[in-house]
Amino acid sequence: MMGARYLVRLCLLIVIDVLSVAALAQRPRTSCDTTREHTLYSWNAAVFGDALKSPDGNKVLTMERLESTTDDDYGSIRYTVIVGGRQFSAQLPGFNAEVSWSPDSSAFAVTETEGGGGIGYGAYIFRIGEGRLEEIDLSPVVTKAFGSPAKCEVPVAPNIGFIGWLDSRRVLVAAEVVPVSICKCAGMFAAYEIGLPEASITHRYSQIEAKKKFWSLLGCGLRDADDGCAGGAQRAHRAR
Repeated sequence: MMGARYLVRLCLLIVIDVLSVAALAQRPRTSCDTTREHTLYSWNAAVFGDALKSPDGNKVLTMERLESTTDDDYGSIRYTVIVGGRQFSAQLPGFNAEVSWSPDSSAFAVTETEGGGGIGYGAYIFRIGEGRLEEIDLSPVVTKAFGSPAKCEVPVAPNIGFIGWLDSRRVLVAAEVVPVSICKCAGMFAAYEIGLPEASITHRYSQIEAKKKFWSLLGCGLRDADDGCAGGAQRAHRAR
């Protein structure tokens, strides 16, 4: 029997599909390479696939797709770090992963979606601790800070995506109005500098500021975000 979460998510995706049909023919060009897997949020991240060696060369990160055993979700991905003959694993529900090692090889970042259809993205950090992987969920603090800067026809949380490592204790994360036609200013985003391991926000960058300062780090989805709405949102944020 289908679970409640699955039915709610399915209904939301149906609404999104119906409302997006008219917009498909007018979809602007994208800087994403649609002929292969690409990263929406982090230009330097890797997509789900082959094993990733850490920058120090001493660790290997593997990813394994686990199919759902129920109708209540879309499966999950198991992340395993292999170091010195030992293995540490963690599992996240979702798919469409973007993965990036920290500069000092002590952690890796993950962006995944649990929803599909342009919604449901979340960002996580996994630190290699004593005998285990320690998970830091970045989505709650960023979602709260971003709020609801654009009106949507149905309630939907923003996408949260990992952009890049500023150093081994600071990361840049995006909060994005879901890029579908049910929301005004679809795809508009703000970027947040977050200190680790506390997951505390130390700086906010508007979309326009983030593009100017961090263009080389932004994935193609963020690069393509329309700046038309962003200017008004930036002025409104400064007026608070």
